[in-house]
Amino acid sequence: MTIVSKVLATLVAGSSLVALSLRADPVTVQEVGVGANETVYINSTGPNGLGTNLHVYAGVLDLKVDGVATAGFCIDPWHWSGSGPMAYQTEDLSLAPKAALSGMGTTAATQIEQLWAAYYTPSISNVNAAALQIEIWTIVDNAIYGGTNFKLDLVDNSATDVTNAINSMANFLTTNQGAATADLIAVTGPGQDYVIARVPDGGVTLSMLGLGLVGLLAFRRKVCRS
Repeated sequence: MTIVSKVLATLVAGSSLVALSLRADPVTVQEVGVGANETVYINSTGPNGLGTNLHVYAGVLDLKVDGVATAGFCIDPWHWSGSGPMAYQTEDLSLAPKAALSGMGTTAATQIEQLWAAYYTPSISNVNAAALQIEIWTIVDNAIYGGTNFKLDLVDNSATDVTNAINSMANFLTTNQGAATADLIAVTGPGQDYVIARVPDGGVTLSMLGLGLVGLLAFRRKVCRS
């Protein structure tokens, strides 16, 4: 291996380590409020179930992830949310939630990413937010338990509109299997687990790689001149 090759290998390896460490860092998560939503009654059953006839919010959750305001949805209808800042871990969406030994899998994760890309906006309506949350719970339950451990019983308000929106989202997945996906990750911890947009880390990683490449170019120029 030439000197230049050794330097390039070292720089690439170092940049890869930086990228991996950024993706694997633990985070602090706090649920601070509820955004667009409807209140609904659900059944949470099975080995991790919370019970039946539970009155809960279905919609956007206002989170702070490492102190940064972040919108998310619950991917874990089998655990209650916690109070105060809690230690969580970022995770590939396909490997979450903690209720599953091996996660929801790539198909379910892709479907959630497709729905988010197609329906989520910061100004999402209460109806669409509720429908999106319920459809996410349904997707996760289907993937992990075959659809046996989560059930929607009743929507308090706008029930017909929410039901129509759920059906529309399910139909979207059936007829648009190649739809665009959002870049999402899970955060998993002692409370319920959440899906959020990926915390941007590419800028830091690329800047580190860029500095390395600049150093390599300078080294190559020096070698050429000697």
